[in-house]
Amino acid sequence: MTKIINICIFLLICLIYGCEERKYANVIIEINPFEIEEEINLSEIVDSIKYIKLQTDSNCVMGRIHDIVISEKYIYALDISQQIIFVFDKKGKFISKLDKRGKGPDEYLNLGPMFVDKNEKYIEFISFSGKNSKIFKYSNISFNLLDNKRPMPRISANSCREEDELYYFSTQQIENVVNGKPTNASILIVKNGNIEKVLFDKDIITQHSSFSPNVECFTKNENNQLFVSLMYDNTFYQLKNMDAYPTFSVDFGKYGIDNSIGFKPIKEQQRYLESANGASFPVLNINNSNIMAFSYYFKNNMKKTDLHQYIRLKNRNKTFHTKRIKNNITSFPNEVYLSTYFCGISHEVWYKNFLVDIVLPSNYFSNGETKTTVEGLGDITIEDNPIIVMMKLKEELK
Repeated sequence: MTKIINICIFLLICLIYGCEERKYANVIIEINPFEIEEEINLSEIVDSIKYIKLQTDSNCVMGRIHDIVISEKYIYALDISQQIIFVFDKKGKFISKLDKRGKGPDEYLNLGPMFVDKNEKYIEFISFSGKNSKIFKYSNISFNLLDNKRPMPRISANSCREEDELYYFSTQQIENVVNGKPTNASILIVKNGNIEKVLFDKDIITQHSSFSPNVECFTKNENNQLFVSLMYDNTFYQLKNMDAYPTFSVDFGKYGIDNSIGFKPIKEQQRYLESANGASFPVLNINNSNIMAFSYYFKNNMKKTDLHQYIRLKNRNKTFHTKRIKNNITSFPNEVYLSTYFCGISHEVWYKNFLVDIVLPSNYFSNGETKTTVEGLGDITIEDNPIIVMMKLKEELK
């Protein structure tokens, strides 16, 4: 009888483990960078466009925007050059700003990664200040200090996300110190003010320099699942319970760069990338139930490096692989990018049933132009704040 019970327990464990493995099964996507369309029309994916032009006046002149978060009530923009968080309503009207940099009792020294409460009652951010680094919590809109007692280890990273009271830092290959030991691990996970786990550990020579091809490598889907894309790794991972589960892998075949260069010193990496051709640094931008999209860089015969975009419409079992998404619906912008990091502004590429692109006017104008007029949007000048482009998915894709 005992033997039968043991067999049943073993089979149950195998069943549970097998289900968990299938849940996080890794899907291989084969990509030939030469088999690509020069452009596709935006109307293949969306049926309309609306704009949110973030107000520009003396109260809200923004500098270098690092993050834009679109939530249910408001839009939040983190300006790292001025160390200010700006808040706008969903039409782009300026509402308020958190501007309390200083050494006072309710002030902060540095604005780090920003996290917006799902009910928008408060905003949190990490203020890095050596051993005194901690999390600040302010009430939304009024920005009264609620808490600044929770400690946070000093971590150098290009982005960070909070999930179930865990803080995932994408350090990529930036050098940090964990338990007195230097590490260039890709992910550091913090819980209760301590680094609880290191993922994808490695040790490379940095000589105090860093290199990362983008400012954002995280994305969340409509089910609040968190995904990450890593340098020199063509696999996209879901992060959950302090672990990383392979979800998709991009197979460039003979057209990919040699990702083992990621274990070499950073200066050697940079020399290699300057001379090497091939596809590199794929980043997962969307992974919803109805659409998946990623982008990657491709350099051919020492020509300029192009951004390629791959889009899979799951409901129609149709894929696009293109260099350019042409806006054939309106006159602005000329083309769109489904990218979480384009123009150096971190943002989600989707919001409800909309795809999202962010246009930075200072990057948009060329050939000496400083102003244009767009129907339904009005005048746009080179000094304007970012413009959020909301593209509504076609009904059959929802």
